[in-house]
Amino acid sequence: MFSIAEVTTGHPQDGYLGVLLYTFGLLLLLFLLMNLDRRFREYMGRSLVRPFNFFADIRDRRLIPNAQTTLLALVLAGAFGIAIATLMRGFGNDPNASHYFSAFLPRAVFTPKAGISIDYAALLFWSTAATFIAIELLALTLRFCAIFIRGRYYFADTFNISVWSLTPLTFLLAYDLILPRMDMSSSTALLSLVILGVIVLWSYARFLKGTGVLFDVYPTKMYGYGAALLAILIVLAMVILQN
Repeated sequence: MFSIAEVTTGHPQDGYLGVLLYTFGLLLLLFLLMNLDRRFREYMGRSLVRPFNFFADIRDRRLIPNAQTTLLALVLAGAFGIAIATLMRGFGNDPNASHYFSAFLPRAVFTPKAGISIDYAALLFWSTAATFIAIELLALTLRFCAIFIRGRYYFADTFNISVWSLTPLTFLLAYDLILPRMDMSSSTALLSLVILGVIVLWSYARFLKGTGVLFDVYPTKMYGYGAALLAILIVLAMVILQN
């Protein structure tokens, strides 16, 4: 894990105006989606309050235009990408964080001596693009798993489940407005890890629920598979960091 207590105090991020406009643009897109289409606003509410019924409607192909789901995926990718890019930029030159970044980032992006080698705008773009691609890969993985399960499933079904499971990521947009202006200190690192951890785990639990509903698998069994997969990923991350 990140050595939070040893992180040195940094300075507010350069390029705050640009990232602020980017965040407001994503908020505006989300606002337009929710206000120009009453059904989309209902989808957002139902997906958060009654996820089981909502995912059952996706399974029965009763709702959700693909265009709206794709736009929502862009908003989610941007919300997560801004937080990750800002934290990488803020702690990129910190000596206590360098070996963690070097373990997971390619040399073209980070080197221990030079730190982050690309500018803030490029970092925002690539982190957003990587998150969007990760959502697509998540949907493709579900589509591949559907081959071994009875029933007719399409990529649109798994894509809808993947995207709408991650709707808690939209709450990151509020944090994205203030994160670039915060000092990159141990308290900022701790707060960011807590917020990201809670939202990611919440989204992961929703993804397991949505997958269980789509494939008609008992929730207990689905959560067991998910816990086992999460444990494997944590062990792999620890092995990488130790090496």
